Amino acid sequence: MKQTIQDLIEISQYAGNRADYTQGGGGNTSVKNDKAGLMLIKASGYRLKDITANNAFVAVDKKKISDYYASVDLSVKKDYEKESAEISKSSIVELDGVPTLRPSVEVGFHAILKKYVIHTHSVYANVLTCSMEGEKIAEKIFGGKDFGFIFLPYINPGFELTLAMKKAIENYVDKNGLYPEVIFMKNHGLVINCDDIERVKKLNKDVNETIRKHFGLYSDFTAVKLKASGAEFISETPIVCDFIKANGLTKAFLDEYPLYPDQLVYLNNILQFSPEKLTVKNGTAVYNTDEKQATTLEETLAAYLFVITAVKNAGLTISKMNEKEVYFINHWEAEKYRRSVK
Repeated sequence: MKQTIQDLIEISQYAGNRADYTQGGGGNTSVKNDKAGLMLIKASGYRLKDITANNAFVAVDKKKISDYYASVDLSVKKDYEKESAEISKSSIVELDGVPTLRPSVEVGFHAILKKYVIHTHSVYANVLTCSMEGEKIAEKIFGGKDFGFIFLPYINPGFELTLAMKKAIENYVDKNGLYPEVIFMKNHGLVINCDDIERVKKLNKDVNETIRKHFGLYSDFTAVKLKASGAEFISETPIVCDFIKANGLTKAFLDEYPLYPDQLVYLNNILQFSPEKLTVKNGTAVYNTDEKQATTLEETLAAYLFVITAVKNAGLTISKMNEKEVYFINHWEAEKYRRSVK
């Protein structure tokens, strides 16, 4: 189990230390230990880079979760979202010296994938997933690669997404005789899953770099910049400052363009545009909150503006979440919990 924990730390630090891959508490990673029958996965609400040998992750009974999705009977009328959440919670296994935390809301699909899973909200992948033309472009630039990939439509996270991903993987394997190690999720993000730790990192990098090259996205977006000024934090991140100076920024704009769940969870719903949290002054964003929360908002805002700008500059059509999808995220208990984690 010690090596499994070290592997989880390695892939989590790899993805979590880049704001172009993950922002705030978004994204998640997992590693399976078949001998122990366990899966280690990031805890809900924590940042990937928070994961250490005794923090920010949880162990679950992998078989219990995967068996549930393999045998669930949809003919029975019930609240499957609630039932699957209860299965996830009841699958938690306590480890010595590790706090017992709540698994990521996406523990279901992690359980059905390969040994190493890196799920990110990469700004490069989301140029594809947040544009109407994204799937066709993915087919063009990834066709002929040495890996299989699928492009899922937008599906509510949790139970529905896990079942849809399971079915799409099975259909792809039946049709192509190849397992899809790369999964694009419309208006959501990117999943890489492999049985080799070096391959999962390499494949994640290759996919992102291929998209960067295709769209000419060469600006440095590996970190955000904030300047402390009294009790406030002032944005010095180029994408944020440049966008606000050219276009301004209002809460109405964010509500008009709902791109993906993390925008709603960490931007629209946590830090509203108000004097208490966020204001726009002198052509930049100013956060009146603690440094950790300000960084979460800055990363989320920078990623959001980067994606919108890149989609428009490429002459593509922005793909937005619809009202029903937005309502689900805003009222989903799992996301309310994630918002509450500091």
